[in-house]
Amino acid sequence: MDVIQKLESISWCKDQWDPPIINDEAKQLLEECTNVTQAELIDDLQEIIKRSDNFPIEFPIDTVRLKNLITRRPIEKLKENVRSTYPILHERVLVLMANFLVYKRKYGSNIEKELYSKMSVVELIDRILQKRAICFMSKRDLYKLRTGEMGVDGWENIGTLNEHPPLVLADYLSYDELKLSALVSISGPTACINDGTRRNSGVVKEDNIETDAIIIGIIGPRFQRPGRVDCEDILITEEQNREENGYGTNTASQSVTAKQMWRKLWTDFYQIPSVTYAELLSNVASIENAERDSRVFTQRFTRRPLSSDVFDATAYSRRLTLLADMVLLEANARAAAACKPAFVNIIGAGLGTWRISHHQLDLYILTFLQRIHSLLGNKALNNVSDVNFAYIVPVESVLPLFISENESSTVKKLFLENEAHPKVCLFCPRRHQRAGGEPRTVVRAGRRARRQAARHDVRLGRERAPRQRVLGR
Repeated sequence: MDVIQKLESISWCKDQWDPPIINDEAKQLLEECTNVTQAELIDDLQEIIKRSDNFPIEFPIDTVRLKNLITRRPIEKLKENVRSTYPILHERVLVLMANFLVYKRKYGSNIEKELYSKMSVVELIDRILQKRAICFMSKRDLYKLRTGEMGVDGWENIGTLNEHPPLVLADYLSYDELKLSALVSISGPTACINDGTRRNSGVVKEDNIETDAIIIGIIGPRFQRPGRVDCEDILITEEQNREENGYGTNTASQSVTAKQMWRKLWTDFYQIPSVTYAELLSNVASIENAERDSRVFTQRFTRRPLSSDVFDATAYSRRLTLLADMVLLEANARAAAACKPAFVNIIGAGLGTWRISHHQLDLYILTFLQRIHSLLGNKALNNVSDVNFAYIVPVESVLPLFISENESSTVKKLFLENEAHPKVCLFCPRRHQRAGGEPRTVVRAGRRARRQAARHDVRLGRERAPRQRVLGR
């Protein structure tokens, strides 16, 4: 079966994600963004080095810091790296930011209402970048603050009457803001000091490597804290999805609670109805288990292994769409500016410690393929030549979409034809072992013309022209 037909036959790929829902208050906040003046860019390397040295937290390594790079790389190139580093977010997330401010002004705590009363969308994004913890991890919410203080738990009290120093809204993001912050990325050039293998440890090995790349920091779905962050939208559980938590389609009640409106904020964003666990079970005839030896990726709803929790593939795919679009379009723009085709290296964001079901690997690859196909059709990836999925091994339910050149070949290919693409080669995933046994899948873009030459290029893993290397991680 043609891969596009296959994607279109998958239930969670069929539903159209309509344009964002914007009310008048949010629209006014978005209009204010058009009046923002460009901030003065600082490229004084000595001043930046001074600020870096004064940072209260010790850097884990020094080999990638400016104070060392300045002795090995051209000064003007390093200045350009500084000037061209900026935050990026999906246009849907920009609308979400405005709707978030409207929600908090009406339904937030008194502390939140005071903070957000006159805050603009740009100021919210700025706050999201500045008020983060140094470290925030594990299901216990282990944290390290910018002051160096460490602790566990207590983060859910930020912004409430129960908050207390040092975890206060004035200094750190609330849990609700953390959910937003995962949708904001930073894109910036970097000076490569080695070949970038997963356990490179920051050791300088500059022989025969790419000297420059673009790093786009992305954050995948987080499921470590039950009832928080992406669990709210992607999982349907008996404990979480209850009317008292704001879930359900029953609107008979005259009173509207903050929890109901919080759910409405996110159901409007993902455009997926909010249901209770009981409603889901009554409306869906059967829900298969996403067992490791019988991976399910065609059905929208699957049960987590050894659990009664239900995983919503449509919600998960839309969460991934945000980062897929952002990385691919940013890579295309960076490559266009550099007049080079982009080689985009994608890691499995959220597929490590945060992964809760093996079939997420399937959904991840397929969502990216679907977005690549869609963006290609809109002529939005004309400057992208390759997409490499690093450390993501296509599993048995996905591999049949790819074909081998011969019985002994480890190269797997998939052709997505697009006559409008200016590059004469192909979309072509390949699966093989890199140094250290690291599996990867490469997707190559272009037209079907001169197919044999293109296949040869893929087999060698080389491009005929210099490339702009873009790392999404």
